[in-house]
Amino acid sequence: MSDEKSGLKETKKQAGKAGPPGKRLGLEVPWKWFLILHISVLLNSMSGVASKMAGRNPLMSMGFLFYYGLDLLLIFAFAIVWQQVLGHMSLTFAITNRPVRVIYSLIWSVLIFRERVTPLMVVGVLVILAGVVIGVSGDEQSDS
Repeated sequence: MSDEKSGLKETKKQAGKAGPPGKRLGLEVPWKWFLILHISVLLNSMSGVASKMAGRNPLMSMGFLFYYGLDLLLIFAFAIVWQQVLGHMSLTFAITNRPVRVIYSLIWSVLIFRERVTPLMVVGVLVILAGVVIGVSGDEQSDS
């Protein structure tokens, strides 16, 4: 049993070191899958845009149906990509990156809806980024 535990500790220690080509120092996954993870989160945030656009149109109008259909399509695409992502990284790592959706949504609110960003929103984004950085950096504690 202690051999299993020491092997697990060794694996955790190596997670932050440079590894095979395609891996980034400090990341659990290759760059490719990290990028695909963020594309899936981006799709998820864009579904919120489509949903908000649908809500700006009269119920069952062509505009409403178009944006509602786009919302469903984006959610479907997100689900497919998310399942692929989970096959290449731990659930913990993937879930740690999902709050970035809030940042993408804030960007959409400014670019598409011309909404104002308040200082409190910026503080919220910084807190989210700090959480993501801590979450993706892994267990950096020494076992001495």
